[in-house]
Amino acid sequence: MDFGILGPVEVRRSGARPDPPPPPRARQVLAVLLLAAGDVVPTDRLIEAVWSDQPPPNARKCLQVHVSQLRRFLPDGTLRHSAPGYLLDVPAERVDLHVFRARVAEARRAESPAAAAELLRAALGLWRGQPLADVASDWLRQRVVPGLLEERLTALEERVDADLALGRHPALVGELRRLVGENPLRERLRGQLMTALRRCGRRAEALQAFQEARAVTVEQLGVEPGPELRRLHEEILRDEEPARPAVPAPPVRRDDLPRDVPDFTGRERELARLAADVEAADDALRVWCVDGRPGVGKTALAVRAARRLAARYPDGQLFVELHGSSSDQRPLRPETALDTLLRAVGVAAERVPEALADRAALWRAELAGRRALVVLDDAADAAQVRPLLPGGGGCLVLVTSRRPLSGLEGARRLRLDVLPADDALALFARLLDDGRAATERGAAVEVVRLCEHLPLAIRITGARLAARPHWPVAKLLARLRCEQRRLDELAVGDLAVRTGLGLTYLGLDEPSRRAYRLLGALGHATVAGWLAGPLLDLPDPAAEEILERLLDAQLVEVISTPVEPARYRVHDLVRLHAGERAEREEAEPDRRAAVGRVVGAWLDRVERLVEHLPPALPRLCQVELNSVPAQARRRRPEVDAWFAQEEASLVAAVERAAELDMAEPAARLAEALVFAWFGVRNRYDAWERTHRAALAAVRRAGDLDSEAGLSCGLGQLSYKRDQLHLARDHFQTALDLFRRTGNRRGEAVALNGLGMVGRELADHAGALPALTRAHRLLRDLGDMEGTAHALYGIGYVRRELGEDMPALRALNAAVTAYEQAGNQRGKALSLRGIGLVYRANDQWDQAEYYFRRAHEIVRDLGDALLGCYTAQSLAKTMIRQGRGAEAVGTLLGCVEICRDLNDRFGLALVRRTLGEHHLAAGEHDPARGQLGIALASWHALELPLWRARTLRDLGASHALEGDHRTAHALWDEAAEVFARLGTREDAEVATWHTRWNCPCRRDEPARTRRRPEAASA
Repeated sequence: MDFGILGPVEVRRSGARPDPPPPPRARQVLAVLLLAAGDVVPTDRLIEAVWSDQPPPNARKCLQVHVSQLRRFLPDGTLRHSAPGYLLDVPAERVDLHVFRARVAEARRAESPAAAAELLRAALGLWRGQPLADVASDWLRQRVVPGLLEERLTALEERVDADLALGRHPALVGELRRLVGENPLRERLRGQLMTALRRCGRRAEALQAFQEARAVTVEQLGVEPGPELRRLHEEILRDEEPARPAVPAPPVRRDDLPRDVPDFTGRERELARLAADVEAADDALRVWCVDGRPGVGKTALAVRAARRLAARYPDGQLFVELHGSSSDQRPLRPETALDTLLRAVGVAAERVPEALADRAALWRAELAGRRALVVLDDAADAAQVRPLLPGGGGCLVLVTSRRPLSGLEGARRLRLDVLPADDALALFARLLDDGRAATERGAAVEVVRLCEHLPLAIRITGARLAARPHWPVAKLLARLRCEQRRLDELAVGDLAVRTGLGLTYLGLDEPSRRAYRLLGALGHATVAGWLAGPLLDLPDPAAEEILERLLDAQLVEVISTPVEPARYRVHDLVRLHAGERAEREEAEPDRRAAVGRVVGAWLDRVERLVEHLPPALPRLCQVELNSVPAQARRRRPEVDAWFAQEEASLVAAVERAAELDMAEPAARLAEALVFAWFGVRNRYDAWERTHRAALAAVRRAGDLDSEAGLSCGLGQLSYKRDQLHLARDHFQTALDLFRRTGNRRGEAVALNGLGMVGRELADHAGALPALTRAHRLLRDLGDMEGTAHALYGIGYVRRELGEDMPALRALNAAVTAYEQAGNQRGKALSLRGIGLVYRANDQWDQAEYYFRRAHEIVRDLGDALLGCYTAQSLAKTMIRQGRGAEAVGTLLGCVEICRDLNDRFGLALVRRTLGEHHLAAGEHDPARGQLGIALASWHALELPLWRARTLRDLGASHALEGDHRTAHALWDEAAEVFARLGTREDAEVATWHTRWNCPCRRDEPARTRRRPEAASA
């Protein structure tokens, strides 16, 4: 159903013909509701709109009659009562006024005048005449219609500006003469007419247009034209063309601000102070810190101010909850907050660096030259906020905090106190919306006094009374007085809010109370709508209905996202109170069962979204699922968006289950998240938090198998972080535990992990037995994918040792096993390994064939990081064949990808290969530069084999320039490592002198006089 108010009121169900309009009074009500589509309109405003200042004595009953008439014209459920008035639940895109405003806003963000002109023309085409032409309401005619007409005229002026920018001035002159005639005091239109005439070469007429404008303003207003018009007149007199404005940078176009509170009351002085400062700041950075006690309305004020000032910051409005005062949640780390902010402005997750300083620098760079508004809600201290501030002008940051952030340089402070008595009483009366506050004024004054004029306490008690119209205010007052002792003890802090929450809770029916308690037992800040059923152990419709009752009581609020339309937020203080009620009134088995159902629901959904396993380790367990829902068939970007949104809740679910000593569910969900999300997108912080929490729980439970499994997960995490010695410790712990419990599959997984780490550390003597044992165990267990992992590791080690035929057998077997398991990533890795064997033996064609096969698979998978490894292998083959010029561009691209994805090993590998390219081209200084960077990386990563290989290449660069003393020193150091590790390079040492034209002397070690062989790695 579509609605129109930009002309006579119009309702269209379908087709081109509008429906018959509602009766006149109902039409007035409809008009007011459409103006605020999606927002609650207070009853008093509706009465004023219908009857102005002369309402009948029974105005409320009459209004109910008109609402009832109107409901017959609307689909069921569209118009409903919602304290303190009525809500017309109509999407904004179904009301022509809101479509008009949206198109105008989009035009103002457009990147070209042509796009802006098209959007504005479409917006203006929605107007059918005088707005609300058939609505007989003095209130609307006097208070609303003039503003709407002003919006239309402003949009029209903006469309003319866009047309002028496009050079359409000849076609505009006639239209502008008509518009000036209709709006003789509109100086912007006068200026546009003068500009159009001037650009048409009609300079005299342009000057005449100014004289006509001056005559009107002097005669009617007694003043000269404004400065802009006078400046344009002077330019025309001097025959100067003004500079065209620069095209602004594309905006971020993000609005994350929460919905404004409809019944926000007071704070006009504070809002005016903020607005005046922003006005004076012009393009300077402004940081305002709003501090005050809990429940005083800091967030509400910040959101209201942000909404009012949003038009000044067209490049985006961002909102981040910092959890600085959460009683049951740690403050958000600046690194995590920056991760959220960077992704909000379009930075891909894989581009977000690890270090705090790097994230802060990237954040400042992203906002450079933009005008954005950032709200940082509930900050803990200045140290938490400082890295989140933009670097330059043009932005506004509003920070809320319980404590003054006196250490935040350059910030301005706004201390927010409780509401003045009159505003507190006005808020209470608006919430009741039925006259009781006026009838029982004395009791109402006492109620808000006992609420300490605290907005949150007033809001909760007001909602309690609004839901019970049969209660007098005195009844609530008596309840508050019965708890006078507690209120005296809670004169500071949060406990007045807790009292109000308790009163609201007592007014709920038992199913709603139970839902409230279980939300507290769960302890999440937000809950997706689909989790209501598992939480309450009810069918989804019944569970969502109960949550809607909590919504009506203002104990939860709805937030929606593109990924999850129905989502409920439980504020910190409410969640704490709900948790206390759960501890007191809900039996421990029931609390544990509720959390268990939620964790089980998470686990089910996570398992359905798993696509591919990381290639390094087989899974210890896999959940069997009966069916595949639509969620599991989403494309990868949609799945990524879902996980990105739900990550905090998933981590909280694991931590909550662990806190309640629900060790097995915590461990299973933590493990599943690695393969579904953490391992795929390198979410290291969340990976570690979940595993640490679950590990503590399984240790308390004495569950050695789960402890071993989580130790494997921490080993895999340390491996991906290049913390190889720590990874080995974790895998060894897991191996010892699995052997104690007799878990052969777990033993195989831990051995595979130890072999994987050993091969990277060049501990081949330890890696090969571990991988061989893992292979036998996994093969006997019938685990095809695990067998493939072990075979790949065996082939890798055999190749490093120069045992080429055994290496090829293992790697070819790995390819076959990966194919049978359907693991394309593993297949690509194994094909690359085969190519490395051929390349080490100078069999260039075979090597290139396998590298290209691997690279094609990786390209189809869209795996950018693995693609760097296959591309590097191929590029090195080209360099060895004298085709380095073909490869250098690819290698430079790999440098950027490895840097963006924080892969230190890959970056060092590509740097070394670039050094080899420069070396082959005779470019010794660039070669040593790249090789030196790689050498430092290998040292930091504690990888002696790769460091020795790079020392060998550095020696070659010195030998080619005749510096044989330095070359020999570097080669001797490298040769010592190769001999100690027993790698294939140990047999190639003698070839270096011949290959790089270094003359051998008799006093050199025998090693340097061996028969020359080809260099391999």
